[in-house]
Amino acid sequence: MSELKKEEEILKEIKDKFSDAVENSIIQRKSRIWIDVSENAKIDIMKYLKEKGYYHLSTITGFDEGEKLGAIYHITNHKIIINLRVRTPKENPILKSVLPVYPSATSYERELEDLFGIKIDGLPEGRNYPLPEGFPKGVHPLRKDVKLEELNKMLNEKCIKEE
Repeated sequence: MSELKKEEEILKEIKDKFSDAVENSIIQRKSRIWIDVSENAKIDIMKYLKEKGYYHLSTITGFDEGEKLGAIYHITNHKIIINLRVRTPKENPILKSVLPVYPSATSYERELEDLFGIKIDGLPEGRNYPLPEGFPKGVHPLRKDVKLEELNKMLNEKCIKEE
């Protein structure tokens, strides 16, 4: 019997139920499953996982792959962590809010907007987070194309103007 039996079972269930939406998957090690899914099926997969006891969204991690941006949704039942990875084109990055399934996602989704410039469709208006109010609009510091030197210069110039 495989020591990854539970992980294999849940991955098989997801693949069987959402075969068209699963683009890639791997059981990285015990208790760690990675699944690339389509944005269109993300909410349905999350609802399914929540029904199966994966009720805790521990965090959302943003990433920049060059031509695409994306997010990894780390969902757990406190035994196994399922990492759902979705991608969106960098030129018009939009992801649907997961608030209908995981109401605790607000601050994580605000981070995606501030730090990566990913528009979260369905996220209620609110203040910037974690970037401070007045941070230069259109500058998303965790994108690979943002140069630290340019960002420091921009921020220093802003500080000088405010003095």
